[in-house]
Amino acid sequence: MKKLKFESHFCVKSIKKIMNSQTDLRAFKGWQIIHCVASNSDKSSEEIASCLGISKSFVFRVIRLYNEHGKNWFNNCYKGKRGGRRQKRCHLSLDDEKKLMKSLETEALEGNILTFKHIKKKIEDYVGKTVSDDYIWDLFNRHGWKKKVPRQSHPKTNKGEQEEYKKNSKKIWMPNL
Repeated sequence: MKKLKFESHFCVKSIKKIMNSQTDLRAFKGWQIIHCVASNSDKSSEEIASCLGISKSFVFRVIRLYNEHGKNWFNNCYKGKRGGRRQKRCHLSLDDEKKLMKSLETEALEGNILTFKHIKKKIEDYVGKTVSDDYIWDLFNRHGWKKKVPRQSHPKTNKGEQEEYKKNSKKIWMPNL
């Protein structure tokens, strides 16, 4: 069982005051962990994690960052670094995506774009490199586009025969007893 090594940069009352002043939920949870460890030095990481409903590794990570950076542990290590779109992996910014989708929408309404392959080709030309199918579908999802196709019909469908069948078929089906 790994022991928590806690360096007390503040007294417990100061930590509680800092914890209660947090407006960001992640920062509050981190300061809550720090407060629990500071006020319950005899408790193990497992007990603190189970009381707070988090993992042991998260307790160790927060305490390590607090020990290294002190009061600014959250701003130095977490602020703006977790969640959201990863800009290095994005092909386009959101504004560029909106412009592209607007131009695709006008072309689609004119009837120039009909299939997914046409859209993918336009996006690849705009980006300047090949993109995956998942990227295209995620792009559609981000901008509220849906795949809408007409209901399929068989190529040998005869509308006249269908209408004749509707007129001459039995109205009530009765199973053979």
